[in-house]
Amino acid sequence: MPRTGWVLREVKNPETIAGHTFRLGIASWLLAEKRNFNVKRAILIALFHDLCEVYAGDITPFLYYPRLPKDKKERKKLLMKWARLSHKEKQKIGKAKFKKEKNALFKLIRSLEPSLKNELSSLWLEYGKGTLKEGKFVEQLNRIETLIQAIEYFGTKDILATTNWWEWAEEIVDDPLLLKFLKVIQNKFYRKVPGYKKQKELENILDFILEIGKLKRMPRTIWVSLGVENPETVAGHIFTVSLMAWVFGQQKKKLSMEKLLKMALCHDIPAVYTGDLITPYSKILAKDEKERRKIFQKWPRLLRKEKQRKFLKDYKKEKTVIKKLTLKLKAPLRKEIIQLFDKYKTASTPEARFLNQLNVLAVLLRALLYQKEDKNLPIDWLWEWAFEKCEDDVIFEFIEKLKKKFYKKNLIRRFILNFPRFK
Repeated sequence: MPRTGWVLREVKNPETIAGHTFRLGIASWLLAEKRNFNVKRAILIALFHDLCEVYAGDITPFLYYPRLPKDKKERKKLLMKWARLSHKEKQKIGKAKFKKEKNALFKLIRSLEPSLKNELSSLWLEYGKGTLKEGKFVEQLNRIETLIQAIEYFGTKDILATTNWWEWAEEIVDDPLLLKFLKVIQNKFYRKVPGYKKQKELENILDFILEIGKLKRMPRTIWVSLGVENPETVAGHIFTVSLMAWVFGQQKKKLSMEKLLKMALCHDIPAVYTGDLITPYSKILAKDEKERRKIFQKWPRLLRKEKQRKFLKDYKKEKTVIKKLTLKLKAPLRKEIIQLFDKYKTASTPEARFLNQLNVLAVLLRALLYQKEDKNLPIDWLWEWAFEKCEDDVIFEFIEKLKKKFYKKNLIRRFILNFPRFK
């Protein structure tokens, strides 16, 4: 689902809501930690804040909603200016938006277990009402992340194009750290701010946020190789895995939820420089799409030594990249990100082993959704990958549910025949 604000402004290949949420999640982690806020809560609020849009749609910028003219020229003209509305009008529109989104959220979460439903709804309401410090903080940061994206799309020469987003951010930002962060953004992209005092740590965090933003535009290799139209991005995949970490991690009481969430958010960020290294088919893929699909009919049978060689090659490459990517971050934060990534890649902690399986599950689920649109999409090999990698009872039970939901009873025999050892 592309973000409405960019679609209205005719941005080519605009970011998705999932991509936006991914970067907001990381920004919430880095900056909430600096404010000594509850980081787990801040990350979850970021992950949840736009889930209502599954049914409500992306109602942004809400001050224009539903006043936008259908004529493109008239709409563009209106969008170049920030809506000047009375306080009463703003309240009326804001209440209508909140009611619509609240109803959409409760429709979305109605099938969840009570504990999940209660946590998600309470944190979403905290964000919407700004009743607690983390909710208010993430709401302000949400506008700043959108401002950064606007600058990335429109640059700094077209002042009118980004003025709206500056006004939208400055309208509510009052957190001392985020006010400094806005000055850092202004100083980096525009003329020097009078009396600006260097904020090295915030400047480095901004550079990091800008770099990982590239993942919003990076389609996943596996889906490109299979010829999927408009495939998910690396950022979109990270969002899915992060959300799964919360959903399934609730059932694993011995695991640290904060570590799981942080690990999920950083597990694929080396792709900023390495590209997406997901598929073992990379070296044998044909240029022709039909021929490529034939290759994907079977899971490649690699010798253990060959698997180890490939893993070590990718691991060393990604480890070098994540060190480069985090080079300017403050030492404790840099160390934390590198360690989380390292543990994930080597599956050396309970959280890492669980997240590796969730990563496989996220790929399988996405493949099943794509196969609903394209019946000929070859994904049986992904089932074998899942059976090979997944051993946790919670995840394995969910895989069984996926079989029943997507293939129904009359097709389950197909998996027993293909994978008899899992009968």
